[in-house]
Amino acid sequence: MQVSFISQKYDRIILLATIILALGGIFHLWTIVTPDETYYLFHQVSWVCVGIGVMFLLSFFRVGLWQKGAYFFYGIILFFLLFVLFKEEGIYGAQRWIKIGAFSFQPSEFAKLILIIVLAKLLTNREKVSKKGIILSFCLTLIFLILVALQPDMGSAIILLPLWLAMLFLAGISLKRIFTILGLGSLLLPVSYFFLRPYQKTRILTFLNPGRDPLGAGWNILQSKVALGSGRLTGKGLGGAVHTQLSFLPRPFTDFILATVGEEWGFIGILLLLGLYLMIIARGMKIARQESNNFAKLVGVGIVILLFLQIFINIGMVVGIMPVTGVPLPLISYGGSSTIMFFAGIGILLSIKRFEDR
Repeated sequence: MQVSFISQKYDRIILLATIILALGGIFHLWTIVTPDETYYLFHQVSWVCVGIGVMFLLSFFRVGLWQKGAYFFYGIILFFLLFVLFKEEGIYGAQRWIKIGAFSFQPSEFAKLILIIVLAKLLTNREKVSKKGIILSFCLTLIFLILVALQPDMGSAIILLPLWLAMLFLAGISLKRIFTILGLGSLLLPVSYFFLRPYQKTRILTFLNPGRDPLGAGWNILQSKVALGSGRLTGKGLGGAVHTQLSFLPRPFTDFILATVGEEWGFIGILLLLGLYLMIIARGMKIARQESNNFAKLVGVGIVILLFLQIFINIGMVVGIMPVTGVPLPLISYGGSSTIMFFAGIGILLSIKRFEDR
């Protein structure tokens, strides 16, 4: 009876692929942590459990709830993004986390999901999106972008603009307008360089030429490539990520976890990982296309695009075709806010599927 309930109410492919990814991430984390680092494992297990609970909880809410409360949720995240800027300096010199008792979370991660919901509400009328609507959607995006960049969290900030452009395109904006916006943005891009912090400028210069400082700023990218390539086709096997265990690879649990997957499980392991992501993306797009409600359609596709952007940027960072920005690999990288946020997004996708015929 329970199996029948799941098969009729939930998209089993998305549900199973999501849980396999999260559990696979926990298993991989277990294989690369040292005895002194087991707290990373315990934390991730707890976050995945919370995330699964959030996913199932949100799957029971109709997507109309998000449409009605879109600006309210935007206001809540805006408050937290402002609040976090007035805290004292946090981890690695960044002010990104808010701690409530034993629980801490990163508002910038949830800002991505809430921005999708707000943009979907604003751009729901696909027949004609006015210039006023485009400007207002840009302003709402820009507010989040500036506040996130000030933390600083350039990884999350860099995702917001392409996410906004994608939502505009999905809402029916002509390609002419999209290219006009891109043209104007490209003119402002060089100017934005002067507003970056010194270490951010160094990251860009290192991306262009990692060999300019191989023992300093270029170390992360170079070691990531070494670890990723050393796994070859089938990897070094369970617990065989020597490059990782000897601490040559920085942040092996977060930003560069894909490199450790490549070292331990090889090219085949990475293909399996990408295959699971592809299943979620393909099914998510199918759910969104079949939805007759424009708001639900925009939210569904927006969540899929967010997932794709984070995967693409993280992989690009690991293989050295994009600057190091600190974007985690969804459901695999260690981190509570990112994990729970993506489970929440999947929960909303599942709710769109559950109520599509009602």
